Amino acid sequence: MRDVLRNQILDGAFGGLSAARPALPPESTLAAELGVSRNAIREALNLLRKEGLITRVQGAGTFVTGAKLRQNINRLEGLAESLAGHHLPVDNKVLSVRESTATPFVAGKLAIEEGSPILFVERLRSVGGVPLSLETTSIRAEAIPKLINADLAGNDVFDLIERELGVSLGWAEITVESVLADNPTARFLDVRPASPLLLLHRLTYLEDGTPFDLEAIRYRGDRFSLTTSLPRTRL
Repeated sequence: MRDVLRNQILDGAFGGLSAARPALPPESTLAAELGVSRNAIREALNLLRKEGLITRVQGAGTFVTGAKLRQNINRLEGLAESLAGHHLPVDNKVLSVRESTATPFVAGKLAIEEGSPILFVERLRSVGGVPLSLETTSIRAEAIPKLINADLAGNDVFDLIERELGVSLGWAEITVESVLADNPTARFLDVRPASPLLLLHRLTYLEDGTPFDLEAIRYRGDRFSLTTSLPRTRL
């Protein structure tokens, strides 16, 4: 029962980041809808409360406190594009946009010479007024003339690359790991230092195979999850 309710909460059945205090129905209503006893519902809610997903306010009801947004990574798309169906505003605060030079690591990933010019972008992204991710992006020099003065506060980088440069993105290599928030990142994301974060590394290629865009995105672990579907193929 706990897993059923957890999935409903994470899917936004009772509201999410767009609601100030999304409330769950009364225990009796949940019990009737799910065909179980009130004791089973009460036990499940107690477990979810310990997980931090809900909170109970005496005389007011039970409220969602930890509903997460989900981004499907089956398709290559930007954050605003992937969350369009949620009808939640994605706000981008541009922390830095400048011409920089490629470190050995960045140069290796983008298949350019060390010290070559690149466009460096750092943004804090919030959804529904809640800080969600801190991202750094390194893009090949071809993007500098068009994107250094582009509207990075109002657009996904992917959309700008394709629209302003007239190229098509093809695919991306993605690695996801768990990290702890350092002090500067914690301040930007409004979490405590050492809070768990999802760190996504994404190297995006053009259709012709050119590695073009290298990102490191730190997501708040309490507000975001990544999902995908995997077919089983025979060897």
